[in-house]
Amino acid sequence: MTGPDTEHTNGHRPAFGLPHEPDPASALSTAALVALHAPSVHNTQPWHWRVGTDRVDLYADERWRLRVADPDGRLLVLSCGAALHHARVALRAMGFLPSVRRFPDRTRPDLLASLAVDKPIPVTAQALDLMRATTARHTDRRGIADSPVPERTLAVLREAAGSEGAWLHLLNDDQVRTVVAAAARAEAVEMGDAAFRRELDSWTNRPADVTVGIPATVHPPRGDEYSRTGHYAVLYGSGDRPTAWLRAGEALSAVWLTATAHGLAIRPISAVIEIPAGRAVLHKVLSGVGSPYLMLRIGVPVGTNGVSMTPRRPAEESVGLLTEPADEAASEAP
Repeated sequence: MTGPDTEHTNGHRPAFGLPHEPDPASALSTAALVALHAPSVHNTQPWHWRVGTDRVDLYADERWRLRVADPDGRLLVLSCGAALHHARVALRAMGFLPSVRRFPDRTRPDLLASLAVDKPIPVTAQALDLMRATTARHTDRRGIADSPVPERTLAVLREAAGSEGAWLHLLNDDQVRTVVAAAARAEAVEMGDAAFRRELDSWTNRPADVTVGIPATVHPPRGDEYSRTGHYAVLYGSGDRPTAWLRAGEALSAVWLTATAHGLAIRPISAVIEIPAGRAVLHKVLSGVGSPYLMLRIGVPVGTNGVSMTPRRPAEESVGLLTEPADEAASEAP
């Protein structure tokens, strides 16, 4: 990764690793590469991008779905939504307004989105901050300081979720106890399933030289995340279907990149989402309003140890050429 260039392009400084004065085609191909940094459940990277001259298409790659933990594909689509948001962030950092069609072809449910360029726009400081965060972001395994995050910062995180059509509910102390207990019960249920244990082990105890999954050297035992320090939050929205899961992933990315830009650590906790009983508890905590998508632990990290990036597949395995004719894209929703 290169540092920020000191020259200005159209009055704005390019972000890390982005081309100078890109045309729409090169901006789109760059955006697809930036999207490969997105978070995904167990680092499965369950996406495939097809790049054309006037758009890039995002496909769900079922080969990487967790068959036991994610039978409905909820976390797969959510992961792809995070990749879509990363690509949108990259386009804005290159001075282009993204144009998105979500689920553009009813006959192709694996085609999650088509991303194109709408028009040139000014590059803002916020766009550059989020772009830098795409390469700094990681699942933070450090301890969390026993000090609260300023309310104004938490409000910014809630706004980030809201900008993507979702909500971030910060749990109070009683709710934390309820949800942490539900997460622990969900994990116990899952670990009692031999098929689940095999799947988990295959994805979280990977050799150090693999390009998918979580190497054993960077993944602590499950359950360590249930500390009482930091803030716990539930990311939720208005539906429980693929269209909502995709937007939830975009919201997750927006919250995570914003938190990274503010020096905060985020750790997603998916166990409570992976079984119906856990989702029911979260739904009750939300007073029956909305569908829960993910539980997050947010806080100020302690020290510098434990920072590690999960590996990524080579770009040629996740990005290919688009050969289909282009269709008109709809403008990005505000």
